[in-house]
Amino acid sequence: MHITLTGSIGNISGRIAEILIGQGHNVTLISHQPERAAQIEAIKAWPAIGSLEDSAFLHRAFSGADAIYTMIPPNPGAADYNTFVRNVQNSYAEAIRSGGVKYVVNLSSAASPLAGSAPLEGFQNMEDHLNHLPDTNILHLRPGLFYTNLYGSIDLIRHQCIIGNNFAASTAMVMSHPQDIAEAAADALQTRAFRGKEVLYISSDRKTGKEIAGILGEAVDRPELQWVQFPDEQLLEALTARGLSRDIAQHYLIDMGIAIREGVLDKHYSRYAQKVWGKRGLESFANEFAQAYSRQ
Repeated sequence: MHITLTGSIGNISGRIAEILIGQGHNVTLISHQPERAAQIEAIKAWPAIGSLEDSAFLHRAFSGADAIYTMIPPNPGAADYNTFVRNVQNSYAEAIRSGGVKYVVNLSSAASPLAGSAPLEGFQNMEDHLNHLPDTNILHLRPGLFYTNLYGSIDLIRHQCIIGNNFAASTAMVMSHPQDIAEAAADALQTRAFRGKEVLYISSDRKTGKEIAGILGEAVDRPELQWVQFPDEQLLEALTARGLSRDIAQHYLIDMGIAIREGVLDKHYSRYAQKVWGKRGLESFANEFAQAYSRQ
């Protein structure tokens, strides 16, 4: 099979490529960075270098593919991230339609079904955009919070012995390991067993803030590590100080935290997550976290 992946050689797309290539498939990896071409070729994939906002480029990259994997890449410096997202969504839809793509695995989010309603008014939902393609079978993967986002707390843990977000230590959240996401995507791209428009939730674990602090604290030999609830505005300022644009920080991090804090996300997950994939508990990720902690 010939499978085209967006996402370059990131934590998820790179692993999907490795799995598929190991199974004997031909893989094209899309990246907007020319310097990634050599790295893509090194894992025996074909590089396609261009912009996801360019539907003509995507048409060429998607044409002839038996299946494709789509995602919205981070663009932390974008002045208007939602405009970027809408441009990518439009390019995907046009290229999938014009390229005659029949199978799409789309990286979505557990929050996507709630997009447009409080508190996620600014959250963009690519599922709705792609679901208007009548002749394409689409599987939307809906992960929770990525384990790897916890790496951003390493300095805070080391210097202040705290970790946190804008919700309380007693609040539980669904979490996902990128490896579980990659394996789910690779399996779906190979089997193409989905029909119409389907959804698969990726839940590696469900933990409270207090449990996260306990597990990570033990892993890095900081058993006194505490979870702290930060005020929304304080967290927003901290995120923008680290280089995130204000609209990304507000719509995709602060508002997401509010949805978790108010139980909106957990209630939806408990009600609708009938098909679930995931096996790597937070305790197993804690070993990876400890290694990253020791390197920084």
